[in-house]
Amino acid sequence: MTGPIFPVAVGVCLDAEAIWFSKVADGEARPVLFSHGGFAIQEGLAPLLGLLDRHGVAATFYVPGVTADRYPDSIRDIAGHGHELASHGYNHRATNLLSRDEERDELHRGIAALEAITGIRPVTWRSPSWEFSDATMALMIEAGITISANYHDRIRPYRHHRNGAPLPVVELPVQWHLADAPYFLYGGLSGRHPRPASAAHEVWNEEFTATYEDAPGAFFHLTLHVQLIGHPGRLRMLDRFLGSVAERPNAVFQTASTIAAAVD
Repeated sequence: MTGPIFPVAVGVCLDAEAIWFSKVADGEARPVLFSHGGFAIQEGLAPLLGLLDRHGVAATFYVPGVTADRYPDSIRDIAGHGHELASHGYNHRATNLLSRDEERDELHRGIAALEAITGIRPVTWRSPSWEFSDATMALMIEAGITISANYHDRIRPYRHHRNGAPLPVVELPVQWHLADAPYFLYGGLSGRHPRPASAAHEVWNEEFTATYEDAPGAFFHLTLHVQLIGHPGRLRMLDRFLGSVAERPNAVFQTASTIAAAVD
């Protein structure tokens, strides 16, 4: 390898049933809808972990606290494979719809749930809604979060600033077209139509190639959900994609923490 590395972040959301909680009324019985999330634990996680192992990918798993509390063995399994664990709220509630106190509670409970299982306090956080309230940044700093994976404004990692002064939070920007949800999230939701895995592969490969070749200092940030990507046909597609990424001599799979550590 010659020249600077090209960081590749694989962010994996293990939402399980939590992603569906906000889509139903409180107390509403929707066992079949929730079973979409159960697929992540029952079928999707083990083959995904195996695939990441085969490609030497150190990923960052974003986990809601309620999922960690329900499936602690899955959290230990992820950690045992050498992946980073990051917080994804507690109940997967949209931060911009919460009061400040509710948002603080969701943030701290989500962090504590993971720490209770692994003994390591996560410092990376992804909003359950990819959205902030006016209080979010201050609450993140208060909770000791130093890495955010939420904003869509750049293709290069950067440090947040306020009034010209640097904040102790590094942003690892994400993009909707580099996530699996636009292609695969359905669950009977109005207006959504599952697309073939080849559609995601085409967009991801096109964007990776152009970013790698044409954008010095950039990185590539893929966002996956175990319950979506963990189906056999989609895993085959992901296998091909990660294989093509690994063929590029300067591409290096890194966790969110590793990438953020290189940001001034």
